[in-house]
Amino acid sequence: MRDLGPIRRLVVKLGSSTLASVDLDALVDEVQRLRQGGVQVAIVTSGAVASGLARLHLAERPTDLARVQAIAAVGQVDLMARYRNAFARHGAHCAQILITHEALAERDHFINARHTLNELFDLGVVPVVNENDTVATEELRFGDNDRLAAAIATVMDADLVVLLSDIDALYTADPRVDPTAEAIHDVAVIDDDLRAVAGHAGSSVGTGGMISKIQSAEIAVEAGIPLVIARGDDPSLISRVVAGERIGTCFAANENRKDRRRHWIAFLSRIKGTVVVDGGAVEALRARGSSLLPAGVVAVRGAFDAGDSVLIEDPLGTEIARGVVGYDHATLARIRGMKSDEVSRLLDLTGVAPVVHRNDMVLATQEALA
Repeated sequence: MRDLGPIRRLVVKLGSSTLASVDLDALVDEVQRLRQGGVQVAIVTSGAVASGLARLHLAERPTDLARVQAIAAVGQVDLMARYRNAFARHGAHCAQILITHEALAERDHFINARHTLNELFDLGVVPVVNENDTVATEELRFGDNDRLAAAIATVMDADLVVLLSDIDALYTADPRVDPTAEAIHDVAVIDDDLRAVAGHAGSSVGTGGMISKIQSAEIAVEAGIPLVIARGDDPSLISRVVAGERIGTCFAANENRKDRRRHWIAFLSRIKGTVVVDGGAVEALRARGSSLLPAGVVAVRGAFDAGDSVLIEDPLGTEIARGVVGYDHATLARIRGMKSDEVSRLLDLTGVAPVVHRNDMVLATQEALA
């Protein structure tokens, strides 16, 4: 058995292949049993494009983005009708939430999403979340619903994420081609060795992509939320996972979880530009946990405003940190390399704000500054 602690809020993610194979009524029955036991459940679902293809009697997914988005718009109606009807059998209600990475990358929108989810739970409504395929371009996408599920878990302060997949666990190799492959049931730390294993376990088509599941697990566990990968064709597995049964692969929550703001900076904020710093600034950031001051900046790349997120790199292009910048790109380009008294005179300020404050910064090692 696993000790996952009390589960009050749960995110369940269904991929397209799982949704095609599972009895949705049976899955909703399972969700309802959990809800009756006091667990608040949000569902992250795929399937809009597949539903649209079926509705329009199209045999293949097109390659043109605008056509795919149009098909998703058609399919989203049918997809939500399936969920609505399944929950109506229990006299329960669900709500559609369509979201993009860009929405959660804006801090105010992130907070608004949290308030909306909390209100839905207070109303006794089950949120059904999907990426907004009708408007999301490649640069605005999560890329898959594994990462969306982990992101939603951080928004709603979930206690557990369950990714239902067509593969039952993370394996040491691809079990379809290597008979010696063994399931990895428990992961205490996500490291490069594990990422290498995931790169060979399954493919990007038909398995959900193990690399994306590792990435989603990183988002979740760094927020202090465990994540489990389990087989999706048996809805009863959800309750068994919640009860602590050793099913699938469980990524343990990081006990040294990041605070909410730093977690958002590290994993969900949208990087708008790059600030290049000198060796002295690198040492100050890494060794002393200092704020970044204008004197340490040697170059500015990209167009960004104050309040946007930026990468902080050394002159060789190595990422040192990322954080929320205190100046727009044009102003920062003017004051780079200057001491605080010079900046004060140039900008006619009585006090000079740091380029990135230490409280708004996360080191590239993913260890939050103290």
